[in-house]
Amino acid sequence: MAKYMTQKMSSGVLQATTYYQGQSDHPPHGESGAFTRAATSDYATVHNITVAEVEVGTYKSNQGVPTGGHTKEICNCLALTVVNAQL
Repeated sequence: MAKYMTQKMSSGVLQATTYYQGQSDHPPHGESGAFTRAATSDYATVHNITVAEVEVGTYKSNQGVPTGGHTKEICNCLALTVVNAQL
């Protein structure tokens, strides 16, 4: 089973979204922090609110792909950049 970081974002009566992203075996704080920042920013942009208005849920690692409710994958762009640089 692939390992994913997951985190739910919400704000008031707006629809909550559970974000997920593939992770390394033991995600360092930099990786998990970047994931949280990307998810928070995306939620704020999609709902046309400020980042300060986003209610950040509990971060979880080593999860499967979330299946309940509204979900959205965050691109692991750092990993894609490394792969592309090696091509």
